[in-house]
Amino acid sequence: MYELLDKLSQINYEELDIDDFLDQRDSDPFDSEWVRVYQALEELKKGKTVADTREIEKKAYITVYEKSENDELAGYISDDFGLIADSKRLGYSDKWLEELISCYENARIPCGEL
Repeated sequence: MYELLDKLSQINYEELDIDDFLDQRDSDPFDSEWVRVYQALEELKKGKTVADTREIEKKAYITVYEKSENDELAGYISDDFGLIADSKRLGYSDKWLEELISCYENARIPCGEL
């Protein structure tokens, strides 16, 4: 997970159209896929003790906020890192989620159709 966090520092936030990015995240197909994976993970968590993801989410938030000075962008990316951390801890695999992770591995912020 921490190698993914390092990739956040390599993204050029100045070239990013943050409003367009946020619009694409709030629209389908991205939004419905994100919610689908989130709900699947929440189901897997029921009745289980799962390690807290707040530390990784906080680190992602701080990294993005320091680079972009945009709290909404930092919040979205922080949520992604919580989703990824939960999937790793629960052994959950999904084609769309793998594409999301791949975006971060390539120092790209995921949005729109992956």
